[in-house]
Amino acid sequence: MAGRRTSMNKVNEIKRLLDLKLSDRAISRAVQVSRNTVAQVRLGKSISLESTSFGIVKEKWPSLINWEKVNSEYQSGVTLYVLWEELKEAKLLAVNYSTFWKVFKKKFPNIPKSMHRVFAPGSRIEIDYCDGIPFFEPITGEVIKTQLFVGVLCHSRYAFAEFTLSQKSHDFLSSHVHMFEFFGGVSQVVSPDNLKSAVVKAHKYDPDLNPSYTRLAEYYNIGITPVRVRTPKDKAIVERTIQIFQKWFYGRVRHHTFTSLTELNISLREHLVRFNSKIHRIFRRSRVEMFNYEKKNLRPLPLNPYEVATFAKATLHPDCHLVFEKNYYSAPYSLRGQILDVWATQKTIEIFYESNPVAIHTRSFSQGQFYTQKVHYPPSHQAYAESTPAYVRSLASKIGPHTEYFIENLFSNETPLRHLRRAQGIIRLGKIYSHNDLENACQKATDLNQNTYAFIERILKKGANLNNKKTNQSIKRGSNPFLRGDEILN
Repeated sequence: MAGRRTSMNKVNEIKRLLDLKLSDRAISRAVQVSRNTVAQVRLGKSISLESTSFGIVKEKWPSLINWEKVNSEYQSGVTLYVLWEELKEAKLLAVNYSTFWKVFKKKFPNIPKSMHRVFAPGSRIEIDYCDGIPFFEPITGEVIKTQLFVGVLCHSRYAFAEFTLSQKSHDFLSSHVHMFEFFGGVSQVVSPDNLKSAVVKAHKYDPDLNPSYTRLAEYYNIGITPVRVRTPKDKAIVERTIQIFQKWFYGRVRHHTFTSLTELNISLREHLVRFNSKIHRIFRRSRVEMFNYEKKNLRPLPLNPYEVATFAKATLHPDCHLVFEKNYYSAPYSLRGQILDVWATQKTIEIFYESNPVAIHTRSFSQGQFYTQKVHYPPSHQAYAESTPAYVRSLASKIGPHTEYFIENLFSNETPLRHLRRAQGIIRLGKIYSHNDLENACQKATDLNQNTYAFIERILKKGANLNNKKTNQSIKRGSNPFLRGDEILN
């Protein structure tokens, strides 16, 4: 009965306010009922306020929600949208997200405000990195960290994302290639952050781009405009997209353990489709809808896919080899001492001097290997008499006859410079160990026909360990009358 009397009081209040010529909206707010209810009273229809009153409906679903748990999850980083989705899937509420957000805001008034910028279709892509989701390697038991690369078309907010193992040049450029293929075209401008894979030297007006990035930009005919250092608002669109997508996606998969980078990216792509299909809060349209219009304004992709090539500089050693990723690649001896440009693809190593190609090798992903073309060496008699090998031989003669003989053996072949680094390394061992110990090690290596640096170093280390043990055994404690039992020992 109390509920019926309350309902009748509200009906009477509505009628009174209608007589005062107030608008339906004003009456709805004053009486806490829906405008539909006010309209029904105005038309004289019979109503049941128990079922239509906004106040009563509003009171039903919030009481079913554990708001403290919702807030706890929200504070831990799970987005409110993900929590609303989960509650809706659990059939604990049937209201839309905006209603859920408003109630949450009243209970926990801590929702930040935002603004947006407008760009012409196909004009700009903003890119950035953030921390990725680690995956568990079941074979080694190792937990491997990842990076999340994100690129966003600024007009439509259509997003691309990919997990990589690093932010290094190859991963950085490969993500660009995959992003352009995902978009089906390229924009006029790409705006990256100032990471080393993109910018060698940051500058407000004239930054120095990484040569590898410049080559990619020339291939796709795009402009690169890095943002200012420590100015995130210059790429606010991708920053905000990362915040939204990262919290939403990470929240959705927070209970899942991934076992490979491939599995992680497959799940990412599936969620990326859902993310781009969601209605944008500001534009009231999905990113896919806006992208379908923007795609017409993107520049077409080149006919052939871009082959990612990374750039490095290296000095050619006197032995006619340069070092790239802990491997040794030869180049013409006339360029020794010069700084050369190295372009590395997945298959080849190309070496340039002043933009002219001078050598090409098959790329190796192992370590410590020599890749030599004999034509890059000088004639053997010339190489043997050159200043560097001659200087190494003179140092060996000062150490002793066995060392000198060992070094002479290294240089006595068709390509004397082939073992120059090894000879230099063995001579340097004379600064760490005594000349006598190095002499004995070289003699033993010659007797056993072992000509490697590692063999000689192993003998020297073993001898040093034995000497230390003997020294330790000869140490005796002197008498000390203040030590208990010392008189018995003496």
